[in-house]
Amino acid sequence: MNQNSTPATLARAFTEAWAGHDLDRAATYLADDVTFEGPMSQSRGKAAYLQGLSKFAAAVTGLKILAVYGDDTRAVIMYEVATAPFGMVTTAELLTFRDGKIVADRLTFDTYNVRQAAAPRSAPAADS
Repeated sequence: MNQNSTPATLARAFTEAWAGHDLDRAATYLADDVTFEGPMSQSRGKAAYLQGLSKFAAAVTGLKILAVYGDDTRAVIMYEVATAPFGMVTTAELLTFRDGKIVADRLTFDTYNVRQAAAPRSAPAADS
């Protein structure tokens, strides 16, 4: 990590990369042994992480970063992400870094919109 690449600046750059559908660039921010923990899935390893991220990133239509804070090894980034199937999702991530790479990603968001989009729709009642 160079002098200008703090965890906060790396978190912002990583988030902007995947939300902008540049998964090749996003991958450069990840350690090979990265772990992910979220409300709907978990993964271990760079390949598994990118597989899950690519599915979600494909649905992203917009990003608004609300705040980014960090120290020497971690960053918290909060953002609103617009998606086609789920609408707006307000999200916070705690990213942990080692040697300038993300080694752990702990994601939190309200899953209501995602669960509603996945729920089966009932057919309207037929008139008798």
